[in-house]
Amino acid sequence: MAVQFRSDCPHCLTRNAGFQVVFQWNLSDKSEQAYLLSVCGICNKGVIVHATKRGGGSFPDAVKHTFDFPKYPYEMFGISPAPNTSIPHDLPPNVQHFYQQGLENLASARWDAAGAMFRKTLDVATKILGPSDKSLSLFKRIEKLVSDGHLTEAMGAWSHEIRLDGNDAVHDEAPETETDVTILQKFSEAFLTYSFSLPRMVARNRAKREAKDMTGCAEEAAA
Repeated sequence: MAVQFRSDCPHCLTRNAGFQVVFQWNLSDKSEQAYLLSVCGICNKGVIVHATKRGGGSFPDAVKHTFDFPKYPYEMFGISPAPNTSIPHDLPPNVQHFYQQGLENLASARWDAAGAMFRKTLDVATKILGPSDKSLSLFKRIEKLVSDGHLTEAMGAWSHEIRLDGNDAVHDEAPETETDVTILQKFSEAFLTYSFSLPRMVARNRAKREAKDMTGCAEEAAA
């Protein structure tokens, strides 16, 4: 039985997906290293893993045999293509959860499901940012965030160009298209980055600068 392992899939974006090694070739000049062609159990698409065996000896046949991987002495150098890392940082857990589902559905060409998840992402995110405006529609909430100075005018103008309210999309006879959902994903990514990632990054940098300034003042006072 072939080696199986878990990793985030760069194709369907499933986290901790199960992979099975289906082909292997060892490096001619470094027999302890090998490339493992492996298939995702969710989407059936492949990745190539660069692996090594520590402590000497050739890398064993991962197609004919099974062993714990990646676990010492077997290590993973890298995986190609690399798993998706485009999710904005510092998101609230529920917002990240819905956005991840949107990405997974987008990668699997489930346009309607992807659109619903991206709208859910924005719906929850705007309620966190403006808890007093929960009764407003998603579109109106975004407009309110713009008028209050929490979002740029450009973000507000962009929101006019896409279908944001879920009710409009659900009752539309035409299904979602790849173009529509891709635009919605880009808007969601920009919205989350501007609303959550950038403020947290600025706060961390400010805290580091202030801590450095305080250390400098303390050293001057002690001198």
